[in-house]
Amino acid sequence: MVYQTAMHATRAAVYYLPYLDSPALRKRKLRIFMDNDGLPEADSHHYQLARAFRNIGAHLPLADEEFGSHEELCRRVDRETVHFVDVAQRLYSRSLGPWCAVEMLSADWMRALAEALSVHFPQLIREPYFEDCFLHRIEERHAEEAMAVTQMVLQQRPELLDETIRDAKMMTEALDGVWSNLDRIVQQAVRRVNGTEHYGLRLMVDRMAAAFRTSPTVQHG
Repeated sequence: MVYQTAMHATRAAVYYLPYLDSPALRKRKLRIFMDNDGLPEADSHHYQLARAFRNIGAHLPLADEEFGSHEELCRRVDRETVHFVDVAQRLYSRSLGPWCAVEMLSADWMRALAEALSVHFPQLIREPYFEDCFLHRIEERHAEEAMAVTQMVLQQRPELLDETIRDAKMMTEALDGVWSNLDRIVQQAVRRVNGTEHYGLRLMVDRMAAAFRTSPTVQHG
């Protein structure tokens, strides 16, 4: 729920990116929209991620189409995730910095998540949400595109530089809160299984915790 909510917030917010209004920039923005929400057979990254979690036995408290307004979501998640959703909605429409920050980090956190969970659920890495992104370097391409487009805008409007950097920093701080919360969830799972015979689950959560801590996206303290 925490991860899907955070990802939903950025997927929704990207539709409101500023300064990309010329025909050429709109086309480049559209390609990113299509990668997220225009996959073959009416699929999307949201649906793919939900299926990946359900296929390993996860219970998702919200149906796919209940992921809508940020106000509704904020009533269902923890404080750190609420902060991230609020920041994404507010900053994505103000500058391109938050978009760059998230895209630059997304490949790292997806790999950390997939590798950690695959210890106990080896089939997860073959789910389209992960396999397609890794095979086609979708997140890396989005990061390159976000940086290239933002550089073009800043060359034309250098007065936006300070705001872009400031908002990128605010976005990464909010993202760190999400990962800190996920780390706490893992640690709670570790405490629940300590002293039991469920060695496989204990191994999975231990490795997940290690992956989260060593991922470049996680900056504790």
